[in-house]
Amino acid sequence: MKDFRRIWAISLIVKLILAALIPLSADEAYYWVWSQRLQLSYFDHPPMVAWLFYLGQIFEPFMHAVRWPAVILGHGMLAVWYYILKDHVPFAKIKVWVYLALFSPLLGFGSLIVTPDLPVMFFWSLSILLALKALQEKSLGIYAALGASLGLGFCAKYHIVLFVPCLLVYLFAEKKWKDVRISGVALTVITGLIFCAPVILWNVQNNFASFEFQLKHGLEKSSYNPEWTLSYVLGQILILFPLVFWAALRSKVPASLRWLYYFGWGPLLFFFLTSFRALVEANWPIIAYPAVLGLALFHERIQKWLKYYVIFWGSIIALVLATLFTPALRKLNDKVNEPYEFQELSTVAREYSPLYASSYQMAASLWYFSKVPTFKLKDISRFDFFDTLPEAQPTSGRFYLVKRERNGLPSWISEQQWQMKEIKKISPDFVLLEFTK
Repeated sequence: MKDFRRIWAISLIVKLILAALIPLSADEAYYWVWSQRLQLSYFDHPPMVAWLFYLGQIFEPFMHAVRWPAVILGHGMLAVWYYILKDHVPFAKIKVWVYLALFSPLLGFGSLIVTPDLPVMFFWSLSILLALKALQEKSLGIYAALGASLGLGFCAKYHIVLFVPCLLVYLFAEKKWKDVRISGVALTVITGLIFCAPVILWNVQNNFASFEFQLKHGLEKSSYNPEWTLSYVLGQILILFPLVFWAALRSKVPASLRWLYYFGWGPLLFFFLTSFRALVEANWPIIAYPAVLGLALFHERIQKWLKYYVIFWGSIIALVLATLFTPALRKLNDKVNEPYEFQELSTVAREYSPLYASSYQMAASLWYFSKVPTFKLKDISRFDFFDTLPEAQPTSGRFYLVKRERNGLPSWISEQQWQMKEIKKISPDFVLLEFTK
């Protein structure tokens, strides 16, 4: 236990330092904007990520430490898995699992970036721990806690719903129904509904817009592209690392840990099937990774293969960090350079008012870096949170817009006969425009 605490604490300190030093990405800034306008839920995602940024506001004077509450919660997942595994495997294997997680591109370095993945990973893992305890101890208190964990997980990311089919298949396939307390299940459902009530209520009030958006985003495409499935399979093998993937595939776990198969391969199989309907983003199956890494522990060569895994992903992480902190290197990649580019651009938000941006990423980043409320111009890009705000539509006879040269304008600009004048080119990519009428 002392060794685990030492590894956990040191790795947390490293994460907190890096989280404070690295500027918020555009998507993170978008979630930060949500924390400035707290709601029961949001169009794009449930509200947990906004709640965490709200808690982090007290740390904003310390560079980008607004991330800290979310990073700490995400890091807590490692402690949950320690308690899941400690009675079933020796500490040497647990230490292997911890290093696999810490050097994972999404569970490790990726956990510095605050997205809905951080809280959902914590509550997915906590729900596994509580479900296993509920089957063993049959305590109504644990069943209630399981419902609360699942409800909060639903407030983090909708993918938590996959927990239910994974658990049901496990119970059926492994003949564990005799360990289920029916009154406990009812209590789990009730507490789950209570704790996810903010999301349900928001969707009821907004014609289930968020549910519909996520379903269409993940499942609804008019035609099939084989690249979706191929990129999904190859991408997941790479993220998990080929040797670790093979180890998990060939492992034989003891009976007490057979649930790892269902919570590991279950989500991966689900997203494999959805890849025939739409493109699957690389991080969507992240809920499967802890269990898949748990399966890999039972391959006889995992200890040897761990060093190749650490060398490979450790080198990639070092390269990414070097790129982030070296201006000449980060300018080679537009996505890596984007936060720094928006940070420089944020001075415009202090000079021109009211200022609008041409995308939610730009608007959110300008708002975060300048601390001056900046909105995306209504209908200039795909519908998002900014389009739900009254401030997205100019109300005075003059406003300013910063946009990339290649981006167009919403149709209502010409329909309402706004006059446009170019104020200045801010860089080869950005232009500042003035509109009057």
